[in-house]
Amino acid sequence: MKEPGKDYPLPGVEISVADHLAPLVTPAAGGDGWESGPNEFLFNAPGTGTFYARDGKSVLYRADSGADPEWIRLILHSQVLAALLHQRGIINFHAGSFVHHGRRGHSGHGVMALGATGAGKSSLVIASAQSGATFLTDDFTPVVFRDGYPCIWPLRRKVKIRPDTAFQLGIAPGDIHDAEAGTGKKYLNIEQAGEGSYPLDMILRLEVGEVDAPVFSEPAPSEAFALLRGEICSWEILAGMPDTEADYLQQLVKIIERVHFVRVVRPTTIRITELQEAVLKFLAGLTGQDF
Repeated sequence: MKEPGKDYPLPGVEISVADHLAPLVTPAAGGDGWESGPNEFLFNAPGTGTFYARDGKSVLYRADSGADPEWIRLILHSQVLAALLHQRGIINFHAGSFVHHGRRGHSGHGVMALGATGAGKSSLVIASAQSGATFLTDDFTPVVFRDGYPCIWPLRRKVKIRPDTAFQLGIAPGDIHDAEAGTGKKYLNIEQAGEGSYPLDMILRLEVGEVDAPVFSEPAPSEAFALLRGEICSWEILAGMPDTEADYLQQLVKIIERVHFVRVVRPTTIRITELQEAVLKFLAGLTGQDF
């Protein structure tokens, strides 16, 4: 494993090894294996280690004896990363994203794909990238505001897929390698977007249902708000960050007001390319909305 700080996706973070990490002195909230406060987060993963994040820029961790270095890296790049972003006041979602280039001469539209594990969001994002879209993020999407408009901020994280997804998409064995032991997944080598942020124009909420073909609908704003809130990474730790939680609720309102929100219910069994084609056809039909 590389030194954790060498390829960390969030700039300005110092990561160090500690001999001992004590519980937070006055945690504002806590749960099974974690504690949080306005500027602190402590997370314990039995068999892997204990991790402490502070002020959005400092991380200390203590590895358990015999811990798998790849699992240490995974936690630093997932739970700890989410906490650091929250400490910086950057809302982040369990989602993938890409830029759809649907109309010639247009710079493209940012699309964020939400959904429960297995809904197909990573598969859709990767398939879209293979078809000419600009890949932005996989599984973890921060949203920042530029001049009041929500934008996707790409993070250079590894892209994880299932072996059957790689097979369906015709990905060469040389372009993937084993992910952490026990996950049964692979990491994919994929070209990632450069620096900067990309306007968020559409949110797709992927679900699995008893349908024969993908069904598209637009939920009411209140329902869209609830669905989006439910996809915020590590929402529970915000119980110890009341000011950040209040800011996020306002940000969610702005996102719902400015971004197309579409629910996509897909059949239980559908090929990735079929889902992607249905999504592309739907986007192409939004001619009156500049897609």
